[in-house]
Amino acid sequence: MPIYLFASGYGLFFSLGKDNTLIVKKNGIRILKLLINFWIVLIMFMGIAFLAGKPEAFSGGFTKFLLNFFLLSNSYNGAWWYLQTYVIHVLLAPLLIKLIKRYNSISMIVLSGIIYLVSYVERIKHLLDLGDNAELIMVVNALVLVGTSQFAFVIGIIFAKERIYSKLHNKFYNMKFKNVLCLLGILLLVVLHAFYESMIIAPFTAIAFICLFNLIKKSIFMERLLTVLGNHSTNLWLTHMFIYISIFPELIFAPRYPILIFIWLIVLCLLFSFVINAIYFPILKKTVGKNVLIVDKQHDKPSEIKISG
Repeated sequence: MPIYLFASGYGLFFSLGKDNTLIVKKNGIRILKLLINFWIVLIMFMGIAFLAGKPEAFSGGFTKFLLNFFLLSNSYNGAWWYLQTYVIHVLLAPLLIKLIKRYNSISMIVLSGIIYLVSYVERIKHLLDLGDNAELIMVVNALVLVGTSQFAFVIGIIFAKERIYSKLHNKFYNMKFKNVLCLLGILLLVVLHAFYESMIIAPFTAIAFICLFNLIKKSIFMERLLTVLGNHSTNLWLTHMFIYISIFPELIFAPRYPILIFIWLIVLCLLFSFVINAIYFPILKKTVGKNVLIVDKQHDKPSEIKISG
């Protein structure tokens, strides 16, 4: 998720920084598009769960449905916690971008890092005694999630402001054995995370991964494959836990071997994504108009921002 957050901050810096008069409209459309996509997935998989004989995947009654529908709960799908957090980040983005443009980048990183550490401690240790107040718990939980996620988001904005990726690209573009060294760097990040599993390092390893991955010279086939996956990545994120945990676990784990299970999961998620998009784009066209449909039907969402020099 820190990769999405970084990419979101990076992309929003450019998309919101061009015309201040349209920021509110842009953000409104951006959030509406995501919600439409989310609601389609929610309703579709409720129907699938019912037909598959697993209505318990959406237990909790109408109240629970409304809480999930309006992003106040992620009880149906644990991966959906980021929906609410992303919406909050989009709403805060104009202010954050304005502050980061005005003040020294190092100072903003330090301030963001302090907020991240405090929020992380509260998320893990639960130091605040909130009692049984459900509403207060919900608000504090939302603030803590924003606090722990804003660091990668802010770093993404700063990377865009300082053109850091462009500088890295220009400096290392002609370096010998660049691909090999970058792949070794990514492997070291994986090993580091394997030995030190704490979430606290996730933003740092994610940012390092993005830098290394983008420096790798990719084949045309790989670029096209990544583009396809990027165009469907939001749907993959919204649906994958339903497929491998809630509704079709037996089907997903049938191949038995991890790599085959992973590929099979991606394939099924992509198949569902094509169906979702077949519903999504006509609705989007009627609700927000043709002018917001991006070329090649790419959504303006966090997972699909391309970082380039």
